[in-house]
Amino acid sequence: MAKNSSVLLRAALLLPLLFLTFCPFINAGQEPVKASTSGEKLLFDAASPDAAKQVTEAKGVPAGSTISVDKTGIAVNFTAFQPGDADHPGFHVTPATGTEWVLSAYGHVEVKVTNTCDRDIKFVMHVVPAGEDYTAGSNQEFLEIQPGETKVVKVIFGYSHGYKPAQPINSASISEIFIFLYHSIKPHSFHIEQLQAAGTPGEKPITDAQTTPKP
Repeated sequence: MAKNSSVLLRAALLLPLLFLTFCPFINAGQEPVKASTSGEKLLFDAASPDAAKQVTEAKGVPAGSTISVDKTGIAVNFTAFQPGDADHPGFHVTPATGTEWVLSAYGHVEVKVTNTCDRDIKFVMHVVPAGEDYTAGSNQEFLEIQPGETKVVKVIFGYSHGYKPAQPINSASISEIFIFLYHSIKPHSFHIEQLQAAGTPGEKPITDAQTTPKP
C-alpha cells in the first residue's frame, strides 16, 4: 500500500510539469492570436501652429463660405449654391511639412466628422497619391451623415465606392486628402475632429458599405 501511495504521489507531482511541457501544442493547427502592431499617424494636428496652412478651399466654393481651423479641428460652413459655383464644394488637406505623407506602414486613412447643420450631408473623402488628382488616381469613399450625427469615414488603400476593389494607389507618396460634399447646393456645415492614417498594410474591408455615387 505504501509503495502504491508513493507512485501516486510522484505522478501527481509530475502532472503539472507534463501540462506545462505540452500546452504550447494544444492549439496546434489553429491560427495564433496576434497582437495588433498598428498605430496611428496624425495627418492633421489641430494644435499645430502649421495646421491652418494645411487646409485650402477648392475651386468654386460658394461665396461667403468659411473653412476655419482652430484647436478643436476644422469647421466648415458652405453657403447656398449660386450659378457658377461648384455643386461639390470642398477643400484640400496637405502635409504640414514636405510635399507628401509616407503611409506605406498603414492600411487606411480615416476622418472623424460631425454634421453640424439641420439637414443630412453626403460626405466624400479622396486619398490622392502624388502625381494624380481626385478624379482619376485616388481611392475614395462616401458616407451620408444625419444632422447632429458623428461618424468615422474610412478609405482603405486599394478600395473605393463602397469598399469595392479598386486601383491600388502608392501609399508611400500621398500628396493630399480631398474632402467635399456631394451635390451640396444648399447651405451645409460640418466639423472635422481628427484626420489620421491607421491600420496595417494589406488591410481589407470587414463589411460592405453603401455604394458611392460617382461625382
